[in-house]
Amino acid sequence: MTATSVGIAHPPPRLTWGRVELRPLTALDRHAWRRLHAHFRDPEIAHLNGTPPSRLPLWLLRRMLRADAARHDRRTFGIFDEQAAYIGTVELYDLRGSEATLGIIIGERSHWSRGYGGDAMRALLAYAFEQLGLERVRLHTFGDNERAQAAFRKVGFVERQRQTGQRGRVDVHMTLVRSAWFERRGAPIAPDPGHASPASASAGGADAGG
Repeated sequence: MTATSVGIAHPPPRLTWGRVELRPLTALDRHAWRRLHAHFRDPEIAHLNGTPPSRLPLWLLRRMLRADAARHDRRTFGIFDEQAAYIGTVELYDLRGSEATLGIIIGERSHWSRGYGGDAMRALLAYAFEQLGLERVRLHTFGDNERAQAAFRKVGFVERQRQTGQRGRVDVHMTLVRSAWFERRGAPIAPDPGHASPASASAGGADAGG
């Protein structure tokens, strides 16, 4: 039985860790969508994400992202701080079998290098390993984004490979495996979600934001 065949409800639940709450994309209000649109249009954030700034109007971007979020191989969340302000997005995508890829954007500069990215990733990783039963989560960033690499290492990701892309930019590939997650959590490895009740959606305690 694979991690994606155990009947996990869709859309995903709200998740919490530290100062952040992750809400499904369907729960975003108009203000959050306007901030998300601004993040996608920001040239610096686009560079960190390895994409050109979006030129899509808000209505079309919203339609496209909602359609993507409805796919069975993707779990996309808005990130909200302790004041319930929208600050970015985080997601699992290419969710196949026991693996997925993590992506995160902290779009509000006021929240960079303050630990919000780490809290958001821990909330999502708890969901990935403790509810979905994944064995491995991978990601990629760029060699010139040292702040993101430091944030990824802080939550447990390990660098596996560096490659120089066609445009001369270095791709950094990192992974975190299930056993390492639970070792860092100080908890036993959770049972396969197909054979037991899933763990709680809440956990206690791009630019990843530190």
